[in-house]
Amino acid sequence: MVNNQIKQLRTARHLSQEQLAEKAKVSVRTIQRLEAGDDASISTLNLVAGALDVQVGDLFPKTAALKQQAKIQSADELLQAQLHQRHEEYKNFKRIYNTCYIVVMLLWGCLFSLVHSSVISSIMGVLWIGGWMALDPLKKWLEIKRISPKLDVKYPLTVNRLDKNQLNKKQRAQA
Repeated sequence: MVNNQIKQLRTARHLSQEQLAEKAKVSVRTIQRLEAGDDASISTLNLVAGALDVQVGDLFPKTAALKQQAKIQSADELLQAQLHQRHEEYKNFKRIYNTCYIVVMLLWGCLFSLVHSSVISSIMGVLWIGGWMALDPLKKWLEIKRISPKLDVKYPLTVNRLDKNQLNKKQRAQA
């Protein structure tokens, strides 16, 4: 990988080697080696490309990209596989949460028939309506604070490749 565009892309984005390393979740030494032209694994190239917000093929000049085509294609396939797996796990979380959400609220609603006092029934009704409103922010909090960080660790190549909506949610939560 003697010829690459990593240094040019990094400097065009006004990033230091340390900043790029932190963003890509690799060591500074790895960035230094890449910029010096050392070879790297597909995962490392994907992480660096994600941090620079480019495709793996953009890390190489056009002439070198042709020579590195197999590695680029492999990196793209690995990224797509991780994105798909992350998306499926996220969908499963939403399904499980929504099922639990509905079951809890239905059980709470069924408790109305067991209460014979109108005051207690009214309080339970207000709490039931409040439960619908309170559980949605709980879902958002779980997504941002618990699920996303775990998926980031499990699928590291996807961290810098999330769509803009997911990134905005993540940034709002960290603020």
